[in-house]
Amino acid sequence: MKRIPTMRWTLPVIAALVGLLVGSTSAFAARAGHNAPTRTLEGAFKVAQLKRAGSEDGCYLAPRPLAAAIRKEGNIKADVAAGFKAVRRSGIVYVIKGKSRCSQLILAFRNKAGVWVLNSNSGDIRVQGSRGGRDKAEPGARGPLRALSMATKTLRLTRSDQTARGEVLCPRGKFPLGGGMISNPPLGSDGEGAYPHSYERLGAQRGWHVNPVLIDPSVLIDHNRNNVTPRSVTLQVICGKGLVPATGPRKTIFLKSGQTGTVKAKCPKGQYLMSGGFQRTNFKTPGGDYVTESRAISPRAWRVTGRAFGDFGGELTAIAYCDRSKRKLLTEVSAATPLPTGQYATATTPPCPRGRRLTSGGFSANGSHDTLFAGGSINPNRTWSASGFGYFGSAPSLTAYGYCLRVKGAK
Repeated sequence: MKRIPTMRWTLPVIAALVGLLVGSTSAFAARAGHNAPTRTLEGAFKVAQLKRAGSEDGCYLAPRPLAAAIRKEGNIKADVAAGFKAVRRSGIVYVIKGKSRCSQLILAFRNKAGVWVLNSNSGDIRVQGSRGGRDKAEPGARGPLRALSMATKTLRLTRSDQTARGEVLCPRGKFPLGGGMISNPPLGSDGEGAYPHSYERLGAQRGWHVNPVLIDPSVLIDHNRNNVTPRSVTLQVICGKGLVPATGPRKTIFLKSGQTGTVKAKCPKGQYLMSGGFQRTNFKTPGGDYVTESRAISPRAWRVTGRAFGDFGGELTAIAYCDRSKRKLLTEVSAATPLPTGQYATATTPPCPRGRRLTSGGFSANGSHDTLFAGGSINPNRTWSASGFGYFGSAPSLTAYGYCLRVKGAK
């Protein structure tokens, strides 16, 4: 299979695609759920990400040009404030001049509840002064891990480069541990199909979040976005009682087109991984950044690797979900399979050891930057499958990593 060509897009053309990118970036973990303030701040942040993706220096726009872009391209009221004390008017997104820089953006929005703050580095939205961590004080959040169940939700993609904000929530009284994504039908022979932009836990909403995108390589030739096989994408979340992360450290980098990068999120001292994930990739058929690895590399660290192609780049975030413990929480199972150029492959792990249950997973293309991750899923036989496609080239192997937690009463 020949290397799939990319379409050259200039910055003005990228800027015209704001409408197409709505819903393509990961949602932040809003402590009060996905409400009006968080949706407004996310909308403004999508514009900021889009402008950064097409920049030559890989930086966020300066505050005043960014506020102007948010007003024009996001259709959101926006202004600049020197600091949080200057955020006086309700219903306006403020770019905080005193705290924003090339690789960090601070946005604020006032309503009756207070000043909501989006920090691009910490990756959350919360009311200024709040500490979060509300889950730990709620019923079902204490004691040994127990009462596991799976919830699913299906959404539909019908045209090339279409994205969707996907989330599946746990039932009341339970909390998310990990999740997955299954596409039906699976990838086509040329790589056409659904791929994830994010794999992450939702804290306040108590669920799992995946933003799928429908990729169709033929659009580069015939420019017809409707000449694609629609896909049903089913999202999974494993829910339980008794285990809620104390922290969710994350680390973000920016990749220019042609760059490869690795980012690692590490648990604080005294805490160990219970799960992990990634967010903020943005690739579509013509370009952007994508993941080639997302997995635990130690009992306390989660690593994500990615690459950008085409005429624009994107952000890449690694997330570690950690809880306090005197010993490591996760036990790993793994399996690998070859991943040739232009082919689709799936690796499936063995089941977890006795007394443990599979609750999350990861993958690696083992050093290759030429493959696309097509999703991972938790199977009825309690194994984990990870799939990929040799889109630009091959990988020495595709490895699926399943992560197991000790569960009360498990045999």
